[in-house]
Amino acid sequence: MGRDKIYEKDFGYDCLKPIVDWNLRHSYRRYEVTCSENVPNDGALIFAPNHTNTLMDALVMLRTNKGTTVFGARADLFNNPFIGKIMTFVRILPMVRQRDGLRNVLKNHETQETIVETLENGVGFCIFPEGRHRPEKSLLPLGKGVFRAALAANEKFGEKMPVYIVPVGIEYGDFFRYRSTALVTYGKAINVTEFVRNDASENEAQTIDRLRKELTVRISELFSYIPDGENLKEKWVLTKMLSTASGKKQYGDFGTSLQKGMHHNREIIAGIEEKCASRPEEMKDLLDEVAKFEKYRRKDGISIYSFRKGNTVLNNVGKGFAALVGLPYFIFSSIASLPLWMIYFILQKSIKDRAFHNTMGFGVKLAGGIIFSIIYLILAFCLAPWWIALPAFLLTIPAFSYFFDYIEGCRRWFSDIKVHKCKKLRKSFKNITKRYFNL
Repeated sequence: MGRDKIYEKDFGYDCLKPIVDWNLRHSYRRYEVTCSENVPNDGALIFAPNHTNTLMDALVMLRTNKGTTVFGARADLFNNPFIGKIMTFVRILPMVRQRDGLRNVLKNHETQETIVETLENGVGFCIFPEGRHRPEKSLLPLGKGVFRAALAANEKFGEKMPVYIVPVGIEYGDFFRYRSTALVTYGKAINVTEFVRNDASENEAQTIDRLRKELTVRISELFSYIPDGENLKEKWVLTKMLSTASGKKQYGDFGTSLQKGMHHNREIIAGIEEKCASRPEEMKDLLDEVAKFEKYRRKDGISIYSFRKGNTVLNNVGKGFAALVGLPYFIFSSIASLPLWMIYFILQKSIKDRAFHNTMGFGVKLAGGIIFSIIYLILAFCLAPWWIALPAFLLTIPAFSYFFDYIEGCRRWFSDIKVHKCKKLRKSFKNITKRYFNL
């Protein structure tokens, strides 16, 4: 049966969600959700994550919540009627921004009423308060939409049920590379009902301003946050260099915790910011050197993590052996998933915003995976006895993911080998990290 309200149960949606969740999980090599205990269970919940990776941010959030969640997205996505129907089906509401014009902003009144009704019926609402995605370790200024929705809900039913804004940090191992890692961290919720009650003398603008400052701080504590400003990219590169120089394993590999990696990054970033404040000239020179290093590193196709101390000849031999062992299944995976990865790479060339590449990989896996799984299932059982057809079919299920994992493993292996030949880059890496620690 269909639904009259966006938050009501829907049979088609309930059937599709487990498939989407499964494909989302297998779009990442590692996926962690931490600090779920921070999510209150006694009130209306508005989730407010940082926004760095287009649709994947919403899908990552959707999988963390077993219950129903309604999302807000920019209204221009609804301009196409067909796309608009799909967005409504997957529980997404149009959020008009100021840049869309005053006349359109007035349409938010209807959306806000729907959000309040959704919250009142015990369904969570997720909105990205930055208003647009940006693949950076920083935050854009937060918009007013999340706070207006929270205050409207509090005004209607806050005396009966508290309204919370739950800050969320989403951290990716790589913004653009398919099958990277994803970490979702829930922060301590802001009790909007108490927030308003504690200073009832404020007008709405003052309350929103205080809420905005508080939420900005709480979100920024949940990922490897670098304050927006000059040398943002260089500071992140330096963070990775110092993490590598510390001798720690790359987080997300071999069972190591993504959360520990995030906290380790935050400690390094805090040190960088402190030195930028106390030794600005020296740090400016150092970050200029980091920019040069990054330029030549990328040109030579070498990973920062290849500069770790554990990159030995014996380690490279081991990786070569692993690549050899995995080669037969890689050949099988390449053939079995050929239509999917061909579509992926063709579409990749046509999309200018690299942040959409992960979303595209997920979409190809979801839609194409269902179609080709049905085709392979029919072919396998038509061409072979069941005891051969079944394992053959099962081998095709992880083929698309394995194809990318194998390529990524070989990329790292080649990088580990190449770095031994790049004496100039190795010297630059050593000089930069040494200069930093001596400041």
